[in-house]
Amino acid sequence: MAGAQPTLQDVMSELGVISGQLTSVENKLQCLDKMDQRMAVLEKDMQTLWLALEDRGKTVDERVSKLEHSAEGADIAAVHISSRIDDRERERDSLREDLTYMKSQSMRNNLIFTGVPEVESESPDTTESILRKHLTDALKIERETVASIKFEKVHRSPGEQTRGRARSLIAKFAFFKDKKSVRREWKQLTGTNCNVFEQFPPEVVAKRRKLLPKMKEARSNGKRSWISYDTLYVDGRPVRD
Repeated sequence: MAGAQPTLQDVMSELGVISGQLTSVENKLQCLDKMDQRMAVLEKDMQTLWLALEDRGKTVDERVSKLEHSAEGADIAAVHISSRIDDRERERDSLREDLTYMKSQSMRNNLIFTGVPEVESESPDTTESILRKHLTDALKIERETVASIKFEKVHRSPGEQTRGRARSLIAKFAFFKDKKSVRREWKQLTGTNCNVFEQFPPEVVAKRRKLLPKMKEARSNGKRSWISYDTLYVDGRPVRD
């Protein structure tokens, strides 16, 4: 009936509904409390993990710093070692140059003759006699002059004697002026199978061989050029590599 007052039963029914809703709310609040507790535990765990990560990061930074210092030290050591190696290489090259120079000085009075006939079982005295005859016949040096020349040693180049092929003849003059005067007569051998040239250490010979094409090129261009020891001269000026 419209406008009728609610009965006790109606009120009790509404209270039951309200009670159910309150129970539902309480249940949800309990769930929220549990979530808060779990969040608190999770937050604590995160904080612990973060502190551990910070400690680990500090340890890593320290190790990296030590490695950087070690690397810097290694770089310095490497530079020092490299410098020492360079010094040793310069010393080695200097010693080699000194040794080559000493060899050259020991050969200063030497001349090598090629194409000089060789007899079987040639003795040192025979070798010297053959050389003196060669100086007179091939290089056109007067007999009196040849007779006055003194040799410290005259010998054939090392190796087995081969039939039909004469080994080079190496002469060590007692005086440089005699060696120089004989060397000046090299043009007398032009057109023959003989030759005469100065003796140098293998290192110097290799350098001179490399300079020959440049010397020939300079001469083809009308320039005066020659090789002295291990240096090429063009129009009186040394040519550096």
